[in-house]
Amino acid sequence: MTMMTLVVSALLLMACGGESDETDAANNADDSENQETSVDIPEEVISNADADPIELEDQMGLELGETGYVVTQSDSLPLAVTLNNVEKTQDLGAETKDGDEFYLVGDFTFENLGDGHIGIEKPDGAAGSDESAILNDELTKGDRLGLGTWYLDEQNDIDSDNPTNSANLEPGEEANHKIAISMRESAEEYIVFFGFYSSNNRDYQNKAAWTIQPEEIDEK
Repeated sequence: MTMMTLVVSALLLMACGGESDETDAANNADDSENQETSVDIPEEVISNADADPIELEDQMGLELGETGYVVTQSDSLPLAVTLNNVEKTQDLGAETKDGDEFYLVGDFTFENLGDGHIGIEKPDGAAGSDESAILNDELTKGDRLGLGTWYLDEQNDIDSDNPTNSANLEPGEEANHKIAISMRESAEEYIVFFGFYSSNNRDYQNKAAWTIQPEEIDEK
């Protein structure tokens, strides 16, 4: 009887040990997955890595060539955005402007850092003096200096191969896009930003904003 009791106890301990190993393996897999989610996002940008979805800080004052990180509002997926350069023009081929109005054309690199499909929402434009209003969600639709309007081809014409005027990224996909921002007037400096908030509506859960001096803009 004693020997039988020892055998049963040993079997029970082995079973419990196996379950413990499986639990540890599952926990390690979850930790690894969380690490993979944020591996491409700098630590200083992350406000809460344990949140689901990940929470990111607002990033203001970025410069040309720097990368900003936002989380989409609709699907809560992280998106990396690099503003490579900016051009100024009144002519997009099929669309032109005159007087004080013009287009700022941003050359962007987008990378989907999430595990699902992302539809890219266009950026907005503002005067440099509106940085605080952007950050505090005090900028209204009427206050915006510019509105993201068109996806362009390599010749800075409205992209005829993009009839829906939209762009999408699959998980892990990276792509370059030119986007025209319709501006109503000039400013001493400009802000191109993602994350505009108005009337409880927003495209991204946080903000990424580039401050651009007029001398940094190529005029066409």
